[in-house]
Amino acid sequence: MLTDGTWEYKPPTTKDIPIDFRINFVNNNPNPVGVLGSKAIGEPPLCLTPSVAFAVKRAIEAARKELTGDEQYFALNSPATVDSIQQLCSIDFKQFKLF
Repeated sequence: MLTDGTWEYKPPTTKDIPIDFRINFVNNNPNPVGVLGSKAIGEPPLCLTPSVAFAVKRAIEAARKELTGDEQYFALNSPATVDSIQQLCSIDFKQFKLF
């Protein structure tokens, strides 16, 4: 691991597996709860990703309600591009004013 934060963290992929990949299970490891003494790990980027989509969806819901009063269901498809989010917000160019 080269960094101590999650911003630059990249999960290992299939191209990160060494050509000669040999493993051994450790016997008599002091972790009695884990499978064969292993420890659990999590992938923060994978676990936290849905929170971004849910936050964007809630923001779109608030914008639609404020602009048009629309509270109907809508589908937020991936990838959620700027254009698709703008369309889902029901924004009309006439709403923009320069002061």
